[in-house]
Amino acid sequence: MFLLNIPLLNLVMYSRSNKRAVAEAGGVQVVLDLIASSGGDTSVQAAMFIKLLFSNNAVQEYASIETVRSITAAVEKDLWANGTVNEGYLKALNALFGNFPRLRATEPATQSIPHLVTSLKTGPEPTQEAALDALFLLRQAWSACPPEVSSAQSTAAADAIQFLQHLIQSGPPRFHEKAEFLLQCLPGILTVVIKRGNDLKQSVGNPSVYCKLTLGNTPSRQTKIVSTGPNPEWDESFMWSFESPPKGQKLHISCKNKSKMGKKSFGKVTIQIDRVVMMGAVAGEYALLPQSKSGAQRNLEIEIIWSNAVSNSST
Repeated sequence: MFLLNIPLLNLVMYSRSNKRAVAEAGGVQVVLDLIASSGGDTSVQAAMFIKLLFSNNAVQEYASIETVRSITAAVEKDLWANGTVNEGYLKALNALFGNFPRLRATEPATQSIPHLVTSLKTGPEPTQEAALDALFLLRQAWSACPPEVSSAQSTAAADAIQFLQHLIQSGPPRFHEKAEFLLQCLPGILTVVIKRGNDLKQSVGNPSVYCKLTLGNTPSRQTKIVSTGPNPEWDESFMWSFESPPKGQKLHISCKNKSKMGKKSFGKVTIQIDRVVMMGAVAGEYALLPQSKSGAQRNLEIEIIWSNAVSNSST
């Protein structure tokens, strides 16, 4: 079908005035109709047509923001109506986002994000890549968007946190840079699970042990006090909400003895938490410092998770 429009494609390829004329004559709607009614190959060509049609500043200035919004709304209505999105459709949307920076701050762009996340999670690799590209384009505009727009878009995109972490660990290498870029600015929840302590012995009596957690300037948190011997079990979770990942911050966990007998502290663990944002979860035994001068090394078993608020509230 689209091959019949090759003369039109050639007409706008090299002439700024022709591009304006085609836009004024309803050429955009022709492309939208092709996207809505045709297969993936035609959609890819339609996306190329959109890119050519709006590839200079003069035409971008001619197109009002109302026109841009109506174009996006029409595209999205066609894209999401039947619940199936292919690579071609997403490339058409990316062509609009790429050639109309103002479009990225509109309500239709925000409303497209859940569909982009779904395509990223469930689509084949070419569709995933196109969805990732669209999210990346939107993210690039957040610093210039009104705060309420960037907040709404980042919150919607946060549903992709776990899958972006999966892409970094096991996805195609070409996905990694954009996935990392997105993860570095999405709001999330830091969950710290204090599981148990090992070899918290003292010479007289059983200790009454608790852990105190400190992160940045936030109020400190504290576990319950356990008096069951040298290997206390807490299995307690603590959560912090962040509008963006806490870069460069360290989690400090002090292990203290409430008992009147024995030493007052078993030591401290300091953990740099940046890595968990990319990994998703980090767990292990962390040595309490300073190290005991006699006996086995004291440690805490800890798990740290970075995820979105939705996944935390459902677990």
